[in-house]
Amino acid sequence: MDIDLERGINLIKQADNAAAVSFLLKELKKDPLNPEVFRHLGLAYFNLGNFKEALINWKKAIELDPTHHQTIWNLGNLHEIEQRNNEAFQYYSQAAEIAEEESNPKKAERYREWAKRVKRK
Repeated sequence: MDIDLERGINLIKQADNAAAVSFLLKELKKDPLNPEVFRHLGLAYFNLGNFKEALINWKKAIELDPTHHQTIWNLGNLHEIEQRNNEAFQYYSQAAEIAEEESNPKKAERYREWAKRVKRK
């Protein structure tokens, strides 16, 4: 893992999301096709309340790696926060399907529970 990506991830864990964005953007210049960078940029922006940038980065991450169920779940969470429950349900359900296909039944069940919960809203 590149040092800027690693620093960015560690800064997110320390809740210094603004600094994380800086390192992740530096990493993005070096490796513009790395879905991991986009995933973490999305998370840092989300934590900062910049949902527009979170959405852009998570969608790019999915474009590069369409089977990353955690990122798809993140998109569901973003849509749920924005009270777009139909979209949230779709993302949670998609995350569950992918997790099931990857033989991760615990994650799949967790995602299904999120989908059921948002469906009831």
